[in-house]
Amino acid sequence: MRRHMARVLGAIEDGDLRERSRRVAVRLARTDAWTDADTVLCFLSMPHEISTEALIDGARAGGKRVAVPRIDGDDIRFVVMPDGSKDLARDKWGIPVPGANWPALALARADRVLVTAPGLAFDREGNRLGRGKGYYDRFLSRARAEVPGMSVIGVCFSEQLVTEVPHGERDQMIDGVVTEIETIIRKSPEGSTRP
Repeated sequence: MRRHMARVLGAIEDGDLRERSRRVAVRLARTDAWTDADTVLCFLSMPHEISTEALIDGARAGGKRVAVPRIDGDDIRFVVMPDGSKDLARDKWGIPVPGANWPALALARADRVLVTAPGLAFDREGNRLGRGKGYYDRFLSRARAEVPGMSVIGVCFSEQLVTEVPHGERDQMIDGVVTEIETIIRKSPEGSTRP
């Protein structure tokens, strides 16, 4: 499924990718999770992936704090993205790299947190297929213990919404998915842990 989704994403033209990404940002901004959040944890887009530029710009325009992931060994840690940060250096995979001096996010001190989760595929039951390294699953497992009311919404294109995503015990569920044409919110009362 990962290879298939990588091919699907790779076939989307740049102009179409930007416009559809903008429409995802508009739809996400209409959700309660977005409205309620004072802090948005947002991934930095790699090539051929939904662009998070409009999400970041929208969060800043709404007075929200934006934090982005930094790889730290086998984990990701979020750092606060300073206003005006643009045109970041990219790593060997083409992923933008946060500045070395950006401050760490004190997640336990954050009140209303929204995580925009990346993925190659999502389903309507709250499962997501990442790229296979487990970074977000490990992060979400830890973060939910620190911020129990945190919302996790997958952002993707409509082609990435599939009938069923393979999943296991360690995979963290998400509270919803937003595409350019559909919004699915399914926050469970027990905090979106695997049954």
